[in-house]
Amino acid sequence: MLHYKCGIINVMKAIRYIRNVFNALFRPSALTAAQEEMLREIYGGGATYSGISVNPDSAMKLITVHSCVKILAETVKQLPLHLYKRNGQKREKALDHPLYSLLHDQPNSWMTSSEFWGMAQTHISLRGNFYAYKATIGERVKELIPLDPDSIVKIEQLPDYSLKYHVKDIWGNIRELDGSKIFHLRGLLLNKSYMGLNPIEYLREALGIPLAGERFVAKYFGKGLHPGAVIKHPLNLSVKAHSDLRTALKEKYAGLGNVHELMLLDEGMDIVFPQVKLVDAQFLEQMKFSESQIAGLFRVPLMLLQTGDKTPTYASSEQFMLSFVIHTVMPMLVNIEKAITRDLLTSSEKKAYYPKFSVNALLRGSMKERADFYREMVNAEIMSPNECRALEDLNPYDGGDEYRTRTSTVREQKNE
Repeated sequence: MLHYKCGIINVMKAIRYIRNVFNALFRPSALTAAQEEMLREIYGGGATYSGISVNPDSAMKLITVHSCVKILAETVKQLPLHLYKRNGQKREKALDHPLYSLLHDQPNSWMTSSEFWGMAQTHISLRGNFYAYKATIGERVKELIPLDPDSIVKIEQLPDYSLKYHVKDIWGNIRELDGSKIFHLRGLLLNKSYMGLNPIEYLREALGIPLAGERFVAKYFGKGLHPGAVIKHPLNLSVKAHSDLRTALKEKYAGLGNVHELMLLDEGMDIVFPQVKLVDAQFLEQMKFSESQIAGLFRVPLMLLQTGDKTPTYASSEQFMLSFVIHTVMPMLVNIEKAITRDLLTSSEKKAYYPKFSVNALLRGSMKERADFYREMVNAEIMSPNECRALEDLNPYDGGDEYRTRTSTVREQKNE
């Protein structure tokens, strides 16, 4: 009987051991935050030939990447997003539609729309995809809850071409969600039409070089601008004497704070500092080249990064900004607008409603340029005076909705 009980206990111990091993291997939640960070650093983006592991988190530590991502996110954050309704040939803001407040004001209980769309663009820039869970009542979307991109374990395309998302929850369990429950923004598409391309993963070699350069320069400064020192001793030292001398010299003279310390050498020792100049190693040129490459990746003008060899003039900066809006900002906004129409509007609503970002703030020139523009638009009967006043956040006036040119007004006054 005793042997029988011992056998049962051993079996239970074996089961517990197997279960713990299984959890350690297949349950990410069993890892501590420090372990997860270490694994992401080592395996998150894969090693590069420069010896640096590159992933979205490590790439953001590079100042040029950080600046580009921040510029794109803050550009989207400042633009108001409206939901419009078509009424014949007219359009008007759909203020009474429940989706309007989610898009324009607050998509969930803790985020503003500015924070939400800025985060969406950040995920697109660094990971190529942005996911949000649609909390719905019936077909009506009540909240948009952003998901950690790392929580999307797999996206499966079913035989009918619909999508199924395998999502890891906060307890480490994998849930299968129908595609209709996910708001999905995709960046550049390549082979898989349902997954955006991760730009950091594809270009990690180009990003590994400046990351390796920053690490080298940091260590170079940490050693007092000397890559190392060779100390020559006239005698053959024992292992212990060699270790003691090395420890004493390192504690006394290593580090940036000890650069100008007086070094005392005895016993006929001599010291030689190898000469490595950053200019000779072309670090400055390499840093500038990497900076322009990263700016080109995100399509951000060097002018906005407060860098570049040439100081822009007013005319050139105006053209740079116009090009930035047309070739960088507008594709991002159109991508978001089309995804909203696809994922958040019902089939019947798609015929009458559409989302639109207002980019007027980015295209505004000086006061004189805006006044000339409005004058031309009113005289050509393209815009009414009240429409022009609305763009300047001014209240309308009676009779300002009529499309009457200044010339026609003068003619009527003369005829009277």
